[in-house]
Amino acid sequence: MTHFTAADKKRLESRLNRIAGQVNGINRMIEQDRECIEILNQIISTQSALRGVWKQVVRGHLQHCITDSLKQNKNSNELIDELVDHIEKLK
Repeated sequence: MTHFTAADKKRLESRLNRIAGQVNGINRMIEQDRECIEILNQIISTQSALRGVWKQVVRGHLQHCITDSLKQNKNSNELIDELVDHIEKLK
């Protein structure tokens, strides 16, 4: 369950729409036989944008899910371990 505010959701939706546009742009660049370095630059830009979304979701998870679990004296270690597993996948 997520606890994003309406503003957070709007910000995420906007970022994700831009990312979708970037991915479509990469596809068009490939279809148009654009220079590889141009395509690689666009891929790096898209990855950076995705990292921004990831950070915002992690922030929400920490601020809401984990802190709510701590406040309710639930086993937050499970949520923390789960988050650490996801962070390790970034390598």
